[in-house]
Amino acid sequence: MNKDQKVVELMNLMARYSPAGLVFVDKDGRWLAANKAFSEITGYTLEDIPDGRTWFEKAFPEKEEREKIKKLWREDHKKADTLEREFEITCRDGQKKWVSLRSSFLPEGQTVLSIQDITARKTLEKEKEKNELFYQTLLETIPDMVVVADEQGYIRYISDSAVKFLGYDRAEELVGKNNQEFFPPEEMETAYRVGELIQKMGTLSPFITAVQRKDGQKRSIELSIGHIPPRENLPGVYLAIFRDITDRLELEQRLRQMLQEKEVLIREIHHRVKNNLQLILSLLRLQFYESSEPQVKAALKDAMNRVRSIALIYEGLLRNERIDRINLKPYFEKIAAHVLNLFAEKAKKIQVNVEVDEIEVDISLAHPCGLILSELMANALKHAFPEGTGTLTTTLKKSQDGLVHLTVADDGVGLPSDLSPSNLNSLGWQIIHDLVDQLSGKIEVKVDKGTEITISFPTSPSV
Repeated sequence: MNKDQKVVELMNLMARYSPAGLVFVDKDGRWLAANKAFSEITGYTLEDIPDGRTWFEKAFPEKEEREKIKKLWREDHKKADTLEREFEITCRDGQKKWVSLRSSFLPEGQTVLSIQDITARKTLEKEKEKNELFYQTLLETIPDMVVVADEQGYIRYISDSAVKFLGYDRAEELVGKNNQEFFPPEEMETAYRVGELIQKMGTLSPFITAVQRKDGQKRSIELSIGHIPPRENLPGVYLAIFRDITDRLELEQRLRQMLQEKEVLIREIHHRVKNNLQLILSLLRLQFYESSEPQVKAALKDAMNRVRSIALIYEGLLRNERIDRINLKPYFEKIAAHVLNLFAEKAKKIQVNVEVDEIEVDISLAHPCGLILSELMANALKHAFPEGTGTLTTTLKKSQDGLVHLTVADDGVGLPSDLSPSNLNSLGWQIIHDLVDQLSGKIEVKVDKGTEITISFPTSPSV
């Protein structure tokens, strides 16, 4: 066997055992030889496909697709370059397969076709594309804006909503830019600190910062960032999700300003009401000292007591941080001190105990609460101790059911046996009953070695 014969023998062996399908086509388009791998890939033999026309008809049964591929073949043949293309063919058994077809055009006009089965690779690529499309669709449907950057901060993906928000037309204009380019100079220090924190913590909860749009406009955003570390062949990335909160912050600022103005106005009203009540109290006091009639003086003293009880609320509100609720403890302590001062002569030898817890109630309940306490203490000091001695105890407690219990108890003479609070028709008792109704509360009276009156009511007004 000479050298040329050995070469031919080697070529035959290579063609026979090659994993790629090989086909030799003469210059007239006849298929002269095909190796075993070609038949294993396609199922066809030379008897099935004697020429190129038959190949096109069998491998590409759909006419429109077949004409496109024929056109490509003619263009490739005309250029006479070795080219590789990928097609989906129909095999002899009807199965669809993706193949890589490499055409090598020889100088004498013959062609060598090399075919490899790439169905598995194409399936993986399609699955990957499907997954990428799914996740991209998922990211695009998130109401917030999304940016994915590599570990150096360069943008690799940006959602359409973020592109539009930043003032650009296409994502391609932003991909490859460093995310720090979008922070205004005054926010750069924050951006550096954020980067350091993410490296330590891995994620960063929403925080407020600012970004600069393409047109130079600054917008406030609420930003959350998470770090996805490298895995297998995937690089590490930063996932940033943010939303535009500029309008919300501006609205909050306007609301704060409106609330501040409203609070100033309400405090001014409280101040004027307090001054007017002080004026009324002064007038009543002048009338009290000018009158010589005992009954008139007693009525004026009761009126002064009630006006002062109301005025104390406004004094407390002017010092209070909140204007809608009030702490009853300091308020009740001042009322008790005022009542004792007003009836100082009668209270000289009476021991007064005031035990009040820290309880906050709605401002609308404070007025009736204060007036009730004032009336009950004044009634006790006026009627319970004819001998001028005894003990008067006032308590304010909150029970586990959320109700507040105001109790005024004395060890005086008590109510006559034939009288009860329901049939008392004095102005003081009428006021107390009306005030208890305002509180949506209830009144309980015990007469045993004195009188104990308990008013129970909620801390907020009933709707």
